[in-house]
Parts: sequence; C-alpha cells; structure tokens
Amino acid sequence: MPKKVIQKIHNKDKVGSENWNPRRAKNLGNFPSPARILLLGPCGVGKSTLIKNLIIHQKPRFSQVYLIHEDAEFTKEYEDLDCTEQFDEVPDLDFWEYEGKFRKRAVIVDDLELTSANKERMKNLAILFRYGSTHKGLTIYYAHQSFFDVPPLVKKMANVFILWKPRSNGEITMIENRTGLEKGQLKDLFNTVATGHRDSITIDLTENSPCKLRLNIWKPIKCRQSDD
Repeated sequence: MPKKVIQKIHNKDKVGSENWNPRRAKNLGNFPSPARILLLGPCGVGKSTLIKNLIIHQKPRFSQVYLIHEDAEFTKEYEDLDCTEQFDEVPDLDFWEYEGKFRKRAVIVDDLELTSANKERMKNLAILFRYGSTHKGLTIYYAHQSFFDVPPLVKKMANVFILWKPRSNGEITMIENRTGLEKGQLKDLFNTVATGHRDSITIDLTENSPCKLRLNIWKPIKCRQSDD
C-alpha cells in the first residue's frame, strides 16, 4: 500500500450507486441513486406532483416504487404511479432485503404522522434513512409541510432539499444553517428568484453536483460574489 494515500476499498453492500457525471448532468432532475430527497412546503404547492415528475425523470428507471402514507389503504393520490406496494407503517429493515440481482428502488414517504408516532415507527424510519438507503439501494422522497417537525436524523441524512417558501423566518434560518447556506441567502432567493406560489429552491448537496442551487429543479442559480 502506498504511504499517505487512502486507497478506495469497495463496500459490497453499496451496489448500484450512481454519481453525477456529464451525461447525467444533462437532466438536472435525474438525481443519482440512492438519494434522500426532502421536499418541504405548505399544502397545495405541488410536492406530490414533483415527486412523480422526479421518478419519471429517473434513468435508469426504478424497478419498484413503494409508498408509505398515513392513509395508504384509501389514498388515490399516487394511483397513476402504480406503486409496487403501499404501507401505513414504515417496514423494518428485513423487508428491504433482496435476493439475487440488485434492484433500483424508490420509497415515497408522504403525509406521515410523526408528532405522536410510536417508537417502532420512529426506529424504522431512522434505519430507513441511516442504513436502508445507502446499503439497500433506496432513493427516498420525503414530503412534509414543516422543517420544524421533520425528525433530526432525516434532516441530517438528506442530501437534496427541495424547498417552498416557509411562512416562518425562523424556519428559513434553520434551513440555512442545516444546508450550509449563508445567513439570509435563502430568504433573498425567495424574495428575488422563487417569487411564485409554486416556485421551489433546490439545494443539492450530492457529491460532484453540477449545480448546488436551482430554481424549480432544472434552472441553475449562480450567486454573485459581492462585498455588499
């Protein structure tokens, strides 16, 4: 082994991992899998619609799409995706095991009650984000209305944030701190760039991302350096 050089040693659990490259960067909505994508915004801004669009833009396609929803038995919101299975609870780690050939899979977590959730739900959600995503090849789309109510581990593990303008300035400050933006930068973006009701700001923290900041996923935002 050469001295003073860390050699890359492949983790056999992490099969099927994708990366940003020039070919993938031609479609900024084709996030490398596995990813943990957090969508935060009030009702009616289009979070579910955007999730469907991002799944459609995935190449290679997902072989399976799972939905975790509080009203999984009756909701028709994701009928057009023809999900593989729908759950009203977060499955445990054993469920995500696969035999034989690797399968690229997506998990949608939408409208899940967490403020009074039992320990088993919180435990399985934490394992899904912390271990399941990276070691079982799961891209997670997590939609919620408030940054405040998202479990800390979910916020820490997310590598893509898609944000609609929060009603609270305190929430904006917390998001800036969590994502590494300068103080006041996100607020400025909502005041000058993402001014429409359904406009969103994407913060892509994925390694080698071709564009960290974007408007509505596909429009790059370049911030000008200034003393003012």
